[in-house]
Amino acid sequence: MKKKSKYKKHKKIKHIKKIIVKNKKKLTGIINSNPKNKIRREKIGINKFDKLVQGGVELGSVNLIVGGGGSGKTIFAMQFLIEGMKKGENMLYITFEEEKEEFYSNMLKINWDLNKMEKTGKFTFLEYSPEKIKMMLDEGGGSVESIIIKKNIKRMVIDSLNSFSMLFKESDVKRQNISSLFDIIRKWNCTTFLTYQGDNLKEEESSIAEAQADGLILLNFEKIKGKRQRTIEILKMRGTKHSTDTYSFEIGKGGIKIGKKLKK
Repeated sequence: MKKKSKYKKHKKIKHIKKIIVKNKKKLTGIINSNPKNKIRREKIGINKFDKLVQGGVELGSVNLIVGGGGSGKTIFAMQFLIEGMKKGENMLYITFEEEKEEFYSNMLKINWDLNKMEKTGKFTFLEYSPEKIKMMLDEGGGSVESIIIKKNIKRMVIDSLNSFSMLFKESDVKRQNISSLFDIIRKWNCTTFLTYQGDNLKEEESSIAEAQADGLILLNFEKIKGKRQRTIEILKMRGTKHSTDTYSFEIGKGGIKIGKKLKK
């Protein structure tokens, strides 16, 4: 009887251990699959590009698009906003240089009717001077922050960083104000793209912003084998296993379309 009792006790303990191990595995699986432990991402909406950055940029990140004139920076940024509107999110486009009427007319050529989008209340176009942005920093948010809160803005574009940085001549002051701009954008918790016009990443403003940005995308419109070609390269994307290759791309109806990978 005693042998039988010991056998039953041993069998029971073994059974309990199996349950503990099984539940531990389940619990570990739940923890690992918890969305809070994963980076939440926002799709850009450009074919193939999202696959190059693990499905999109990090939610709430501040990203920089660098490129020369005509390289496609504004189109890239707008396509990011268009994708958000498709999801029902509210967008804000802040420009220091573009006039609204001309800008809307240019976007219409790509089949983006911004007048129509604005009437839905999902898209807000804000013509702002660099001086007003500086004032906004001094005020800790100002009218831009009021718009973001009131309209529950989820995606934002600021075009361009060049105009803002030109307000400051001394390097230390320039660095401080660009850094402050990034800080206040992060406080708003919008997923943001800033544009910077320049072919040289070693330029002072670009290098300062590059250090602050979560993501850095380089667009070029250069001669390759005697022919002008647009190219895109992801130089930086925090928390992301991104592609390090260079790709060709075209701009047409509907925006940017990524082409083939270029040989190094």
